[in-house]
Amino acid sequence: MTGTELRTLLNRSQLRQVDCAWICGVHFRQVRAWVNDEYPVPQYAFLLMAALDEGLITPKWLARKIKSTPP
Repeated sequence: MTGTELRTLLNRSQLRQVDCAWICGVHFRQVRAWVNDEYPVPQYAFLLMAALDEGLITPKWLARKIKSTPP
């Protein structure tokens, strides 16, 4: 996935870069770097964003899973 594809996915899902960062467990600056093609988008980020886009997982489900995960 390219940064442009990630940006398109985020726009289509009405997610901000900071939302993507929270979901992926990274700083929002990292997502900005992905979107600007400064670094490649990691496979885990692609899979999470694609699953959200396809409706395979919901933001509510994801938030519950992240909350219940110990640090």
